Amino acid sequence: MGKLKSGWTKGTIIVVIVIGFLFAGIFVSNYFQAKAASGPSNHQKNNPINRAIAKGPTPETIIRDTADARLEIERMKKLQDQAKIWRNKQDHLPDTTTKDNTAEQPSTNETGTTQPPAKESDAAEQGQTRTEQQGNNKTVYLTFDDGPAPFSGDIISLLEKYHFKATFFMLDGNIRSYPDAVRLMVSKGETVGLHSVTHDVRKFYASADSVIAELTQNRNTLKEISGVDSYIMRTPYGSVPKMTAEYRKAVDDNGYIMWDWNIDSRDWDYKDARYVNSVINQLEKMTQHDGPIVILLHERKETLAHLPALFDYLSKNGYEGKALDSSMTPYQFKVR
Repeated sequence: MGKLKSGWTKGTIIVVIVIGFLFAGIFVSNYFQAKAASGPSNHQKNNPINRAIAKGPTPETIIRDTADARLEIERMKKLQDQAKIWRNKQDHLPDTTTKDNTAEQPSTNETGTTQPPAKESDAAEQGQTRTEQQGNNKTVYLTFDDGPAPFSGDIISLLEKYHFKATFFMLDGNIRSYPDAVRLMVSKGETVGLHSVTHDVRKFYASADSVIAELTQNRNTLKEISGVDSYIMRTPYGSVPKMTAEYRKAVDDNGYIMWDWNIDSRDWDYKDARYVNSVINQLEKMTQHDGPIVILLHERKETLAHLPALFDYLSKNGYEGKALDSSMTPYQFKVR
């Protein structure tokens, strides 16, 4: 009887152990299934945190911003092209602007008439003056804006070498910065003129008073430095469209002589040797032009670098380079 009880006890223990293992397996299995089931929920809760950490411009935003910038550039270029076409039409040049950039006026340049139109058309009364200005289409008037500069002396040396004269429309601050250059221009017989104080469209063209105030300061500075009291001037970016009738009258009443140009070298745009071909192409289209041929250039290092090529062409083709003077009827952009 004792052996039976002891054997039953061992068997019972074995059964209990087996059952225990079964329950443990079931419990562990259920636990991991429940853990797996709760995983997606926890992941979803963590998503906002992950997105917050990674927050930044979306690809769509980047694409949109890039497209906006590109559209703005295209819009500005379109406006500039339209302005160039309009100015060429005002100058009565052949309508080749859309085909050839060399006939264009700069996008920022404008036209106006300080002198009455009659001065442009009264050939009978001023026939002799016209002949002198035109120079049988072999006279050009080289004009340099925005100076003087540290290399103005180099430009004058080239002018001397080719026996040309030029006109320099200078800024007030630059006159004070490079007084020796201004005196050299005067000593060599170049014409010195005015080109404003600020060269800022918003400030210069703010009113008729601001136009005259800047020109007067510019003139007084030039006179102080050089001894020359010059009334020859060119407005910033040319006279159209900012020079209103009121501004023109003020300029005229104060004795200023406003000059624009009819050949734009585009040295301000090209900044390399292309401006030379630009001048040549435009010049070849003006064989029948009646009146002075005025070439716009700037005192820039890039312009200076290629001046010998331009001067070579002019010299070899029989052109004479002269400076503007106050006795001439100024060339101005036409206004309707």
